[in-house]
Amino acid sequence: MDLFMITTNLKNQFPIIREPVDLNPQRAAVLVILFNKNAKAHILMTKRALHLKIHAGEISFPGGIVEMEDEHLMNTALRETTEEIGLEVAPSNVIGCLPKVQTRTGFEITPFVAILQSLPDLTVSEDEVHEVLEMPLTSLLSTHQRDIGYKPSEEMVVYWHKCHRIWGASAKILRQIENLASI
Repeated sequence: MDLFMITTNLKNQFPIIREPVDLNPQRAAVLVILFNKNAKAHILMTKRALHLKIHAGEISFPGGIVEMEDEHLMNTALRETTEEIGLEVAPSNVIGCLPKVQTRTGFEITPFVAILQSLPDLTVSEDEVHEVLEMPLTSLLSTHQRDIGYKPSEEMVVYWHKCHRIWGASAKILRQIENLASI
């Protein structure tokens, strides 16, 4: 999987738009982090803490709900990434903004994509994150299959990494990355 091709497609098709945000409790932003490891493209995801009341143990991207101090949604994604895994990503490393994803529970998630040359050591917040997953992108995307928990007309997919099932909004975002890689 070529990060250069993904970067080019992102910059051309999904530039970053910094629009002011309203404090809507249903608006969220996540950061999709792509990086090189052992000369292969990888993607970072997290397994949410098991004690959380909402989405406990699910595989997701770092991110969360917009807060008052966030001027725009990219700030939300960057702030939440720092809070959850201790990774401070420079805004200059954020290269694109994918189309918004709607959840069944009414959330609107804006995914931003950052490219890093490598992944530094992380400081995981155990209050929010149970595990950090560094997954080879090509291997992960090759597990794409229809999610049989949904009607065929909903075109939902699921991905797998070892024993981890990636579904819902996270799978929708991965599908967007998969589509970028195949353009």
